[in-house]
Amino acid sequence: MTYQAPSGRCEVQDTINRYDDYAIQAFCRAVVHLGVETADKWDEPHAKKLKSRAKLFEIKFKANRCATRALGFFGPQPGLFTITLICVHKQNVYKPPDAISIADRRVDQIVDGSATAVALQIDGEDFPAHDR
Repeated sequence: MTYQAPSGRCEVQDTINRYDDYAIQAFCRAVVHLGVETADKWDEPHAKKLKSRAKLFEIKFKANRCATRALGFFGPQPGLFTITLICVHKQNVYKPPDAISIADRRVDQIVDGSATAVALQIDGEDFPAHDR
């Protein structure tokens, strides 16, 4: 799932849609790999729990030759992971610099109902497919 702002904008989907084929495949491989694991097994090198935040995890992949992170949380429904922000990460520096705060705020918005979580689309279809 992905964060959809109260305005209806889906920044995560917009970001993925701008990726070249290589970056989309790297993202898809990371998500599919983690989809077979339970949250307690999400760890390096593919993902990690952000220690400073109660709910946030990051999925690691490379897009456009940059170390990229998809930040998100498990929810709002059990068994679903919702990406709230995609950012760049280099040497403990996130771009945008307030990426973690933005992702955290978006989690709160989804939980309190002021924003929603919608299905991520890759090539016009929900991803990952729930019947796989």
